[in-house]
Amino acid sequence: MNGVQLSSFNYRFDTNTGKCLNAQVGLHGQNTDSTEFVDASIRINPEDLPEGKTFMEMTMDSIVVLAKQKLARDTAVKEQTTPGQA
Repeated sequence: MNGVQLSSFNYRFDTNTGKCLNAQVGLHGQNTDSTEFVDASIRINPEDLPEGKTFMEMTMDSIVVLAKQKLARDTAVKEQTTPGQA
């Protein structure tokens, strides 16, 4: 895979308080040598941010880094203990 790139970025706000609830980050990666690709939509919630930080204190780039890290964790292949177990 030739790297996972940003394809979309959206903040979601509470319309009553104006507080940012989460950021939705779209990521895309494609292998130029084949038809293999990945498309992902990763939600970054307040608990995913570094302790004491808010969305408004974070740059978009730093939130994208968090999304890529979360994608890697969420899609990591877990060791199987028995055949057929996911």
